[in-house]
Amino acid sequence: MNDILSIILALAPYLIIGFVLIYLFHEAMRFIKTRDEQMIKLRLATNQNTVSSGQSESVIKLELQAAERFALYLERISPDRLVMRLHQTGMSAKMLQSEMLRAIREEFDHNLSQQIYISENAWELIKNAKEEMVKFISVCGDNMGDKNSGLDLSRKIFEAASRVEKLPSEIALQYLRKETRRYLN
Repeated sequence: MNDILSIILALAPYLIIGFVLIYLFHEAMRFIKTRDEQMIKLRLATNQNTVSSGQSESVIKLELQAAERFALYLERISPDRLVMRLHQTGMSAKMLQSEMLRAIREEFDHNLSQQIYISENAWELIKNAKEEMVKFISVCGDNMGDKNSGLDLSRKIFEAASRVEKLPSEIALQYLRKETRRYLN
């Protein structure tokens, strides 16, 4: 009975964090959907969506969806989120590094087609953020030996990230937010 109770107590924090993250993700997605609808209505109401501008409600919606997907991508490739999402107990440093690099590349490839709906500047910043995050994770992991754990790599990533004023993913996300706000004016 004590073993079961100790297992439940050991897992409780992880379960709580998991439920909180799911709830926050759900609320963020609901907020984004509501915001998009309001931006489209505002844009249409202020008559900035004219036939002469060549933009329709569906184009605006596609642009906003692309911006949302890239914003989510940029959030997901931040070092703290990568570590929290991918680290598993018993993982070696090299395994964690490999998983993080795979996740960055796969998510980028998954959203690749959305580039046609965002500006060239935003696209360049997003590509740069991806490449810089790959370099960042690689540099942190290159000094790790076969005996280092994923926890060692996680610690090193957190320390390195804390020394950087603004990560490339944060810079790209800030630009993407600024660019998306044009629909409100």
